[in-house]
Amino acid sequence: MLRHHRSTRALTALAAAVAVGATGCAGTSSSGQPAAAPTNVGTSCGKYGDIKLTVGMSEAGETIATEFKKQVESFQQANPNVTIDLQIKDWASSANTIKLVMSGNNPPDVMQGNSGWAINGALWKAGLLLNLDAYAKAFGWNDKFHESALTVNKFTTDGKVLGEGSLVAVPPAIQYVGVFYNEAVLKKIGIDDVSSLDSKEAFLGALDKAKEAGVTPVMLGDSEKWPALHNLSLLNGWYVAPEQINDWALNREGSTYDDEGHLKASTDFRAWMQKGYFNSDALATSFTDATNRFGRGEAAFFVTGTWALGDVRKSLGEDAGFMLFPAGESGKHAAVGGYSLPFSASAKTKYPDCAAAFIDYVTASDDAIKAQIAAGRPSATKEGVNAQIDDPLLKQMVTEYQRLTSENGLFTWEDWPTPTMLTFQGSEAQRLLSGEITPKQYNQAIQQNWADYMKTRS
Repeated sequence: MLRHHRSTRALTALAAAVAVGATGCAGTSSSGQPAAAPTNVGTSCGKYGDIKLTVGMSEAGETIATEFKKQVESFQQANPNVTIDLQIKDWASSANTIKLVMSGNNPPDVMQGNSGWAINGALWKAGLLLNLDAYAKAFGWNDKFHESALTVNKFTTDGKVLGEGSLVAVPPAIQYVGVFYNEAVLKKIGIDDVSSLDSKEAFLGALDKAKEAGVTPVMLGDSEKWPALHNLSLLNGWYVAPEQINDWALNREGSTYDDEGHLKASTDFRAWMQKGYFNSDALATSFTDATNRFGRGEAAFFVTGTWALGDVRKSLGEDAGFMLFPAGESGKHAAVGGYSLPFSASAKTKYPDCAAAFIDYVTASDDAIKAQIAAGRPSATKEGVNAQIDDPLLKQMVTEYQRLTSENGLFTWEDWPTPTMLTFQGSEAQRLLSGEITPKQYNQAIQQNWADYMKTRS
């Protein structure tokens, strides 16, 4: 997603981060060019009178949605002239419709999109997102957030480089992919010490024990064609160095997905399905159903992002645990992650100050920090990372995150590097799991998508 030397520094900063006037007009969205930055911006909603602000939200997890609704209610109470029309979609539905929705005549004033070329990059290039540079200054976002949180949401004016230029979105939280486990199920299959599973060999042994006991080893719900990608990313981390994955994800010349390490990971991924490590109906199961089934004790492990923490904690209680994906041959841990889905403002909004004020409230306010902790993840702000956490499971997640970053094991999302990679890779991963294509064919197809896009940037 990011480009050039600043991208590397931004990702490194992510790891290090853990150890009032009149409003200018919003930029045009009809030119097919990135929107111009508004000037003389304000930081409140009062000047508009009674208004309705439409907000689109699409993060996975019922607990996250519940806490967000509370934030919406609090914002309305603090701004009695504002009525929020909250439109919540699941992530897959939002990803499939967001470009059409944002290019319409009446798009949401605030929308939760996604970093990378597939969504925010395309919306920015089409002139559909508000340039937030002036608001970053007005609300102090450059001081409230670590540089990396904002850098991954910047694009240049020509729409060719991500990680430099103008701010187009702000993330509410930190998140990464790891392993949830059901302690009660593990004890039933003879595993009393979860820390003993902190290696590739030991973890695979645990999957075999679960299978022999008639328990689904790893719950997977991939009907929306994105959760499997996160499982595969962790397998890539067993055989490919994080910096090598970043080079490819960040479009560095000479990078490749079609190499020995990625082939080992794709081969493992297919083998997990063949061996029965995943539930047999994984490709037809939704992420929500997979989360609920894991919460009912139908599997020993659930490999997914920390966004599921609130829901898992609610269903499993004290039996819920979280760990890093076990270390591979290098002896160090690796995981895909970074920041959560960020919020942008429409370039067509009639209320840019209010839209920006809402974004500030749900990402950078004291209430936002509390809401993220209640949802089961730390806020992306500097204060949020260091906020007091009482919940044992969330403490465990933060501790594991600190260990991950201390080992320089965090790498970025592998669906970022091209405008079509998210949907293409998701579909190809299903073909791989179903046996329609071989691991080698999968890797070659993914690399070809990457190479084709690189040609358009020349």
